[in-house]
Amino acid sequence: MLKKTLEDLCGFGHRATTTANERKAADYLFSGLEKLGYAASLEEFRSPGTFSWTYFAIYLGFAISIPLSLYLPVASLIIFLVTLVLFLGEQTTLFSPLTEIIFARGRSQNVLGRRAGSRGQAGKRLWLVAHYDSSKTSLAFSPSSVPLLRPLFLFSLILLALAFFILLFGFRTALIHRLPLKVGLFFSGAYFFYMALMMLERELRGVPVMGAADNASGVAVVMELARRLSQKPLSHIDFAVLFTGAEEVEMVGMSHFLKRHERELSPEKDYFLNFDSLGDGKLCWITKEGMIRPLAGSAALMGLAGELSREEKFSSIAGCPFTALTLDTLVPRARGFQVLSFMALTEKKFPKPWHWFDDTLERVDLNKLLLAADFAEELVRKFDRSAA
Repeated sequence: MLKKTLEDLCGFGHRATTTANERKAADYLFSGLEKLGYAASLEEFRSPGTFSWTYFAIYLGFAISIPLSLYLPVASLIIFLVTLVLFLGEQTTLFSPLTEIIFARGRSQNVLGRRAGSRGQAGKRLWLVAHYDSSKTSLAFSPSSVPLLRPLFLFSLILLALAFFILLFGFRTALIHRLPLKVGLFFSGAYFFYMALMMLERELRGVPVMGAADNASGVAVVMELARRLSQKPLSHIDFAVLFTGAEEVEMVGMSHFLKRHERELSPEKDYFLNFDSLGDGKLCWITKEGMIRPLAGSAALMGLAGELSREEKFSSIAGCPFTALTLDTLVPRARGFQVLSFMALTEKKFPKPWHWFDDTLERVDLNKLLLAADFAEELVRKFDRSAA
């Protein structure tokens, strides 16, 4: 099932968010879950087709507001603060009006699969998660630029912190008119204008990629786990499958899922096991994730993963942080749920291939996917026994 799912998804050419190909992939996964005996469902939601316009608006807001402080300090401060709130909301996933309202002009969908007859009455429930949409290329994700993603993000935070204090206090004094601060303000404005241009480049020149590693690989592993668990179900916990759409657009699919099922879900009951970008590099379970304030994975699930990593068969798999970008699990983790993600990371702690032309079928090792499925199945069954 691993090979077939991987090849079939890659056969669509791409699965860019809100496109017809993404919908075809969703229908394919829906049918696959039904064939395995799951009660499958499709849940549609509004979504942007790209994150480019969200961050173009944010970076442009910073680029305008910072140098404007030299001429219209009050207006500058208002624009900066509004933009900063929007930026922090997007980064934490707690407040996303640009992504989920203003630029949400398309349709995407999540695919859910539940055990037939399951009513969610067990003490714990485990969601097996993978996003099935794919991204597009951009210069920011060229192989030479990817190692700079984290350093440049941290540099952006430093510039924002400095600009915040200058804009908040500087216009009340003569300090803001001193040459070094003027140069700093114009440099910051120019930097964020460059970042806005990078988003524009992505939108105008970016090409949708096949997404074999990111993330047909993760979907293939989850589908294989769904097959194994349908043949030999867990005894003490509930489990369900969640294939998210629009992950490549600020995790809109996962955000929609949590909102739609808010009354059903509980941080005390629901756990999320996520699979993403199992391409080149070393298989890892992610100890913490996030860009501004990395959040730790589930202590319970990491404890079980650590035990398995000490076994000879799984000795090549270890815990590792991922802070170069965000994953679907950041959304439930930020809301108090327990999560754990699996990825394949290079020595520099980023996935490869990643949002680039080389993310093709040939770059995915089926043996690695099989090892990931074996490890995850053992972890899930240990978690099930611990709930007895």
